[in-house]
Amino acid sequence: MKDVSKKPLIVLEMANNHMGDVSHGKALISALAEVVNPLRSVFDFAIKYQFRELDTFIHPEFKGSDLKFVKRFEETTLTKSQWNDLIGFGRDKNFLLIVTPFDEPSVDRALSYDIDIMKIASCSLADWPLLESIAEAQQEVIFSTAGANIGSIDNMVSFFSNRNIETSLMHCVGLYPTPFENLNIGQIAFYSKRYPEIRLGYSTHENPSLTETGALAFALGARVFEKHVALPTDAYDKNDYSVTPNELKSWLEALERAVVSIGQSEDKVINQSNEVLSLRDLQRAMFVKKDMAAGMTLSKDDLYFAIPYNKGGYVANDFSKYSKFITSKPIKADQAVGEDNCIIENLRKDILEAVNDISDFVRKSGVVIPEGSALEVSHHYGIENFRKTGLAMATVVNEEYCKKVLVMLPGQSHPEQYHKKKKETFHVVYGTADLQLDGVDSVIKTGDVVTITPGVRHAFSTHEGCVIEEISSTHYADDSYYSDPTIAKNKNRKTFVNFW
Repeated sequence: MKDVSKKPLIVLEMANNHMGDVSHGKALISALAEVVNPLRSVFDFAIKYQFRELDTFIHPEFKGSDLKFVKRFEETTLTKSQWNDLIGFGRDKNFLLIVTPFDEPSVDRALSYDIDIMKIASCSLADWPLLESIAEAQQEVIFSTAGANIGSIDNMVSFFSNRNIETSLMHCVGLYPTPFENLNIGQIAFYSKRYPEIRLGYSTHENPSLTETGALAFALGARVFEKHVALPTDAYDKNDYSVTPNELKSWLEALERAVVSIGQSEDKVINQSNEVLSLRDLQRAMFVKKDMAAGMTLSKDDLYFAIPYNKGGYVANDFSKYSKFITSKPIKADQAVGEDNCIIENLRKDILEAVNDISDFVRKSGVVIPEGSALEVSHHYGIENFRKTGLAMATVVNEEYCKKVLVMLPGQSHPEQYHKKKKETFHVVYGTADLQLDGVDSVIKTGDVVTITPGVRHAFSTHEGCVIEEISSTHYADDSYYSDPTIAKNKNRKTFVNFW
């Protein structure tokens, strides 16, 4: 199997629209190539054929009959050499090759052409002899879902997933053509929630005049698109749901606009510098209230925020408790604060790194903290000193009783404090810590339990890191009294994180 990139894949379903005439099939492929070649940077393109071994596919008593599909299949049959010619021509035009086999012998024949993907038609969704044969090939598959109940679709996803076969699922409506009110394109969103690991697609049978359907499907998550194609001539008509090359061009242009305008959906992206600049002109600039000497750290009390903004200046949006502004030269009262007279030390990165390290350590410990528990990161002497002095606490419950999970990274210490109201019990669930109670040192290790009553001064540290469950009476934010009075003066000594 050849690699198929992660660009959206457009499957051009020829079905029997080669009309059993290799020259006509080649003309259709050539016309399609002219349409799609300008769009190959955006999409991958494949030609899809249908294989049936008519000698065994049609019951002997009905061969040569006027039954609609029997007549159609027999009139458009191709010999092996004709198939070789047509498929080779499509390869030469740089189309990927996809085949829908409708019986087991056709699976082997498809594989002989080194196909890129095997397509399973909606009518074959519960044809287990055929599905078993396809699975044995260990070939990437796409399957359509017209008329299928959710149990059948679940079975298909499980069947191929359990065999580690790359699979794409296509929403499809088995009405030819499909009225617009029956398209149910929203089903793609349903499939996206139910099968988040499966690539999704949209197999279309609507009137060719409906050019917006692909764009809608893409917006809902479809990345594989199947479109029936045909080339009407004086000799050959087309059906009501196949598109001509010109109709395909209009449909693809609408889809391309959707792909380009939707853009990146995996992450937040601002890719237009003028967008940032236009917003900058509306943001309040930073000015000092009084003369400031060089080397001073600016606080909010030293500043006021007003328009207009001057290029190179800082704005109110730059100011937070995680940003430290240090003057690099004297600044006169009412002068703007900017790159030419002030240096920013951004501490937010330090917070994110600390939270990531805490999360990694908790995972390493094997301790499970309930999802949704808020994380409180204490950095008593500043986040820049968190690796030396600090603590992380996840609050599980805080009512008449309280449970917290305390996390200390290797090498951290917690400064001495006491509580007037809270009685607490430490249960060490991972690692060891050095505990000091009213000046008396001890070592606590995994499994140890220690109760600390109100008024008892306690400090602790760890060499290897530890996780401690704290069970206590109600926790009050104003009930921590530090031996070092400078800690309480630091109003920014805690950071609260809800998602970690």
